[in-house]
Amino acid sequence: MEKIKSAFSSSNATTKLSKAFRLKSEDGVLRRSQMGNPFVDGPELEQPSLSKSHLFIHIGAIFFTFLSICTMGAVAGFQAKWFKISGGTGFVLFILIMSFILTATLMIVPIVYDRWDKLKRAAQFLAQSRSTLILHAFGTLLMLFAAFIVTISAWTAKGCKKADDDPHADLGDDYKNSLNDWCTTKKASAVFTWLSFAAWAALLVLVAIKFRREKKLSHNEPSFIPPPESNGVSYSNILSHDEEHFVENKLERQDSELAEDRYVPENNLQNPFSYKQPTTTHAQMDRPSIDAYGAFDGDGMPKAGEHSRTMQMAYTDPYAHLRQQLINPSSNTTHSTYAGNSIPPGPPAYAGYRQH
Repeated sequence: MEKIKSAFSSSNATTKLSKAFRLKSEDGVLRRSQMGNPFVDGPELEQPSLSKSHLFIHIGAIFFTFLSICTMGAVAGFQAKWFKISGGTGFVLFILIMSFILTATLMIVPIVYDRWDKLKRAAQFLAQSRSTLILHAFGTLLMLFAAFIVTISAWTAKGCKKADDDPHADLGDDYKNSLNDWCTTKKASAVFTWLSFAAWAALLVLVAIKFRREKKLSHNEPSFIPPPESNGVSYSNILSHDEEHFVENKLERQDSELAEDRYVPENNLQNPFSYKQPTTTHAQMDRPSIDAYGAFDGDGMPKAGEHSRTMQMAYTDPYAHLRQQLINPSSNTTHSTYAGNSIPPGPPAYAGYRQH
């Protein structure tokens, strides 16, 4: 019973779970903080952003650059003590400090992003092979300039060969006695600068190889294949010599459909986005008149220059009845008949209109 209790104890289960989710750096597995979302894009999911080879070379470049800065600082201090800092020494110090900052940035940003999930923008920028290739090429060029300047200054200075030939030999014996150590320090700075340049060159080669590999993989990816159409024919199964025939038949079918539509302009027949006539038709219904006088019932719209029937019926010409009596004398009899019957005559007749 004691063994069973110990097997199901909380401490034992917690220990097993902690071992199961423990980060294995040699296998490059996911961190425990990223186990919740395995679909997050990023190079840190399977492998660290900075490989071990890059990390070691970056450490070497930082170390040798730091030694170069220290030795070149001693050279600048000697010059400032006796006369002034030369322009070449100041320029080399500027290049070394810039190279040190660049190397530290290229190494620290991926580590901080992998460990604490910070500096995301900078890490995304450095994750691109093209950007890292440009930065490493720039750092390598800087270290090459610095190495050439320090080497030429250390091995070609007159005071390093013979103290009496130094331009500032008139400063005294103490200055001449210190020239030997000063030249040795400058030569050491040149050696450290060349070692730092070698580290930068190695990083540049590794980044260039990675960039070339990614470029080859991008070229080997399959091209985009359009989805199949509704008629079951897709571009993936059309041969090269049948493609032109298929396109011509499709264009002719579209033109024939558009030509039947009378509302489509002629210049839009080749446009696949123009208006198409609907396939279903509906019976056209008559428009009911809303005129209380029945203005357009059965007669349609009046012609141009004519009054509507409502206006003609509402308008009574006082001379129409007299004109009719003068033209047709028989209308008097009709009028008297209507008068005897006490039925007023109707409105005058107008050609083309019905009597109501």
